Amino acid sequence: MTHSFTPECRRNGAIRGLGVLEILIVIAILVVLAAVAVPVYSAMQKRVHKQVALDKIRTLGGALATYASQNAGVLPTEDADGSDDWHTVTTPKAKDAWYNALPRLLGRKGAGDYARTPADFYTDDNILFLPGANYPDKKKLLEPMFAIAFNTKLQRNDPSGEKQRTRMDQITNPAKTVVLLEQGLLNENRTLEVQSKKDYDGSPKGSAKSFVGRYSGQGFLYFADGHAELVSAKDLLTETGRFPYPQTSVVWTRTPEEDPNKDGLTVSAKKKEKEKK
Repeated sequence: MTHSFTPECRRNGAIRGLGVLEILIVIAILVVLAAVAVPVYSAMQKRVHKQVALDKIRTLGGALATYASQNAGVLPTEDADGSDDWHTVTTPKAKDAWYNALPRLLGRKGAGDYARTPADFYTDDNILFLPGANYPDKKKLLEPMFAIAFNTKLQRNDPSGEKQRTRMDQITNPAKTVVLLEQGLLNENRTLEVQSKKDYDGSPKGSAKSFVGRYSGQGFLYFADGHAELVSAKDLLTETGRFPYPQTSVVWTRTPEEDPNKDGLTVSAKKKEKEKK
């Protein structure tokens, strides 16, 4: 049997064939656009997160200066006695911890104010929350996780072994002395191989060992003179995981003479402390 195709059939077949081809072309174009759009969107999102982090750390830094001026130059504490859980951040001793004192000076909620609704701690309304940080879901409701931390090297053990609060007049080089820093969380990859994973615990206090470079290896530090700076993590620790000493470009202790690699004051720093008294 022979088949004859009318001109109309030929046209319909051509149209159907053309439709499939067009669909394949559209799919190919969408794939290409997606391949271009995803990195662009990711880069834009990182820029937004970076700006939010800068704005929040500057705002907290401004509150820190206000706190010091209202408390005879004394800085807030790095944390409160006990575990850094939701109960501890609500105790009376936590009133002067930076994570409560500074937000409340701004008319915002401190960490302790989120204890009854911990999920709200991880929202943009919280001055302590950074949208660019990778918060661990399993830990969020058990304890507050801090992507910003207070420099723990400022509140050093004195010769008697007691940790003392820092006064502004004890900071001899405020333009280079770190007060606040961006800190790594449990879910985040270490920025440097020499950093220990245990330092990325989201505690309210930290140092170069827990510093995280969320923006291509860089993150923000806030200094005692009132300025914030984007720095590279690789500039904060040596290849062996120690603090550079002598301290030159970045200072973690009250004075550059103190060795941040030691728990207490150096001999020269102890002498200076005694002379001041």
